[in-house]
Amino acid sequence: MTSKPIPQQDFLRDAMVALDMTRDQFADRIGTSRRRLDNWLLPSESKGFRKMDEMAWKFTREILSNTKKKT
Repeated sequence: MTSKPIPQQDFLRDAMVALDMTRDQFADRIGTSRRRLDNWLLPSESKGFRKMDEMAWKFTREILSNTKKKT
């Protein structure tokens, strides 16, 4: 059985909740602009939607992993 990949928007929202960060704080933490983060959070059907590159996925997963290890 293969698990369905998590949608980008859900992944980012879950990460911000887990890290207890605002959009501004989270964008700063992962080294991107607030505008780019906002575009990543748009529904995929939206004109302004942008797909996250693999580096952003990996970096965010690493931050979450390191945070979980500390707690």
